[in-house]
Amino acid sequence: MDEQSTDEYTRLVAENGLALLFANRVRARVVATLFYASEPLPVERIAAGAGVDRSVVHEALDELKRFGILKIDRVEGRDPDHYALDESDDLTEALRTVAELATDRYHQPEIDIPSDEE
Repeated sequence: MDEQSTDEYTRLVAENGLALLFANRVRARVVATLFYASEPLPVERIAAGAGVDRSVVHEALDELKRFGILKIDRVEGRDPDHYALDESDDLTEALRTVAELATDRYHQPEIDIPSDEE
C-alpha cells in the first residue's frame, strides 16, 4: 500500500459515520443499555446499566444526539431528563439489527466439523 492510499484510508476512516458513532466503548454500552430499557432512563440508571460513570454517560449522550437516534423526555418540574432510543429512526432500527446479529454470532456455539480423516 503506497503512502497516498494510506492517507486516503486514514481520512475515510476518520470521516466514517460508524467509526464516529462508536468512537469509544461507552457510546456502544449506552446504546445497548437503551436497547434493553423498557422506559426512558435518567443518566444515573443509564450509567448503572452500562457499568460506567455518569460523567462519561453525559459525554456519550452529547455525541449520540448528533446522530438523531435519541428521544429526550423533558418533563416540567422533573429533573433530570430521561433518554430513550428513537425507535422510529432508520439508524436506530439498523443498529438494533446489527446489535442482534452481532450478539447472536458472538454467543453462537462453535461447531466442530469433523475432518475427512474421521
